[in-house]
Amino acid sequence: MRLRRADWRPWAFGLLVVAAAAQAGDEIVEQNVLQGKGKVNWTEKTITARGSGAPNKKAASPAAARLGAERAAKLDAYRNILETLKGVQVSSKKTGKDALAPAEISSQVEGILRGAQVIDTVYYSDLSVDVVLRMPLDGALTDALVPKPAKRSQVPSKGPLKNTGLVINAKGLHLVPAIAPRVLDEKKNEVYGVEFVSEKSMSETGIAGYVKDLDAAKKNDRVKDNPMVIKAIDTDKSNKTDIVISNADADRLRDPATNHQYLADGKVLIVVD
Repeated sequence: MRLRRADWRPWAFGLLVVAAAAQAGDEIVEQNVLQGKGKVNWTEKTITARGSGAPNKKAASPAAARLGAERAAKLDAYRNILETLKGVQVSSKKTGKDALAPAEISSQVEGILRGAQVIDTVYYSDLSVDVVLRMPLDGALTDALVPKPAKRSQVPSKGPLKNTGLVINAKGLHLVPAIAPRVLDEKKNEVYGVEFVSEKSMSETGIAGYVKDLDAAKKNDRVKDNPMVIKAIDTDKSNKTDIVISNADADRLRDPATNHQYLADGKVLIVVD
């Protein structure tokens, strides 16, 4: 797919907001509107950025000038995808910038981002080039940014599996998407989070997905067939990322006589505005 240059322009000049939520169709998109060069798609679980490169007027030939511009565009896109990642909410207490503060993590992530896929290259008549890169949030990035828990919490897995996933309806709560959200009961005790997801599932699909439509969520492949559906009653006021459910629903998820293996498999969808 080819992107028009206008698709990446900021929405307005002079904006003081670094990022704002934008909704494209049924997708949850967080776009950097100050510079218009990066976005996070929470439905696809991807991070995308554009880079631009200008030709070297002293190049030996037009072909060499364009090749140099393409290389410069890629470097610019790598920088922009890293800057966009810094604005991502990793957890209730950390942004991407916080998670990248340790030098070893920053170096590791920079190496991971070098594997980003080129999804579009646009050549212009003046020999300048735009390059668009995309990288999945799940997988290597999640492994690098989200610390592994010291101990995994066991989910109830006795008996036949009745439900195939969990759908949490958080519409109307203005939830802020994150790579590692938590689900809490009314006393703020953790019901679901990093500690409950297997290492394999954490790496492959992450803790949860985000969608906008409740009916579509019930048929989503992540939780397909027969998900348990519960209504969130609030978000943690200190961060707007962690979800609060009723004590009654929390007890359902903790019931030792019910098989909730889907939690360990990360088969959780959160429905947001």
